[in-house]
Amino acid sequence: MIGRGILWAAFGYLAGTFPSTWLVATAKGASELMERSGRSSSETDPHILMVTELGVGWTALAATLDVLKGFLFVLAARDLGDLDRGWLVIAAVTVVVGHSFPFYARQMAGRGLAASAGVYLALLPVEMSIAGALIVVGGALRATGLAATLGMAGVPVVAALRGQPGEFLALGAAVFGVLMIRRLEGVGEIAANGIPRGRAIMYRCLFDSSGPPPGTGIWDARREEQAES
Repeated sequence: MIGRGILWAAFGYLAGTFPSTWLVATAKGASELMERSGRSSSETDPHILMVTELGVGWTALAATLDVLKGFLFVLAARDLGDLDRGWLVIAAVTVVVGHSFPFYARQMAGRGLAASAGVYLALLPVEMSIAGALIVVGGALRATGLAATLGMAGVPVVAALRGQPGEFLALGAAVFGVLMIRRLEGVGEIAANGIPRGRAIMYRCLFDSSGPPPGTGIWDARREEQAES
């Protein structure tokens, strides 16, 4: 079981690295998008840039491919891998790790949300549906980052309330940890602009932003300062 579990976990990481955004951008010849993409802020995430560069349709295609790679791999691991629940959870987490921290095409890698959604739809569909609904509402209110944080943090909580096995609660906690670690990239750049490191960490982890949410007085004042300088 251990050898088979390690093998499926390794395959999970490789499946997670499937470069959906890079493939779509390459197919469309969007070289400027690939040059602008970066890992230090949500604003330079390739999915975000795709909306303006390629349109909603191509963005949705890339996001769908990212969801599918998590969903289909976990289904295969569950139905074909003959894994116990612990190893299945480990394999599921490695998909999100691969998506967030690939060993190639790193600048085009996502922040883990799409792959996490695919994993959850396979193993915790009710919990993911609730999180997804919250994210949609957050998007309508122009607070997608905060809604995504609350939605993904709520997955293990809802799972516990629904009496899900302990391994699935650990899955929710581990995936949320990966998402937060991924968001911490770029904190140094924010701090270098004069924002205290503790506040920079809060911006990245809570709001998935390089600064206070748009529409707040702090954000508007800082934008005015940057415009004047």
